[in-house]
Amino acid sequence: THAPPKKYEPKPFELPEANDNIRRVMAYLTKQRYIAPEVVSHFASEKKIYESKKYHNAVFVGTDENGTPRQAHARSTITFGKPFRITVAGSDTRYSFSHFGVSDKLYVFEAPIDMLSFISMHKDGWQNHSYAACCGVGDRVMFQMLKDNPNIKDIALCLDNDLGGQKATQRIKEKLSEMGI
Repeated sequence: THAPPKKYEPKPFELPEANDNIRRVMAYLTKQRYIAPEVVSHFASEKKIYESKKYHNAVFVGTDENGTPRQAHARSTITFGKPFRITVAGSDTRYSFSHFGVSDKLYVFEAPIDMLSFISMHKDGWQNHSYAACCGVGDRVMFQMLKDNPNIKDIALCLDNDLGGQKATQRIKEKLSEMGI
């Protein structure tokens, strides 16, 4: 017998409920991952990083060009065992954890913590540039940022040096080359 295909109903996007404070997330990012406290504070003040109330996960929020949350990526703050990571159901993956600057430079990363680490190591004038965490090796975030920021002319692909990152870098480079970037 043949079963009819199940009808797929996308879930509406809903941010996890925020905790009263971000103590666990701040401790995890600064003490365990060595992210500069002022970098974490910047994104927390923009409500792009917060701590979830139920599980105390770090939540990295992606917004559209108007600042409306469209995507969220949650990551556990545990320091032992395998970490929990998930993109929140209903997220629009064209918008991910990012920062929009005024220069023509965009840095693209696989994960939010990679992005925050890079900024922590290169703090001088970092807010002038744009940054995006793809939460994987897809390119939808990068192309959405190019659409929303036509001033971007120079892109640095800061993906992991593993097989997935290398393949994605080659694929994205070819697409950008076709676009003249």
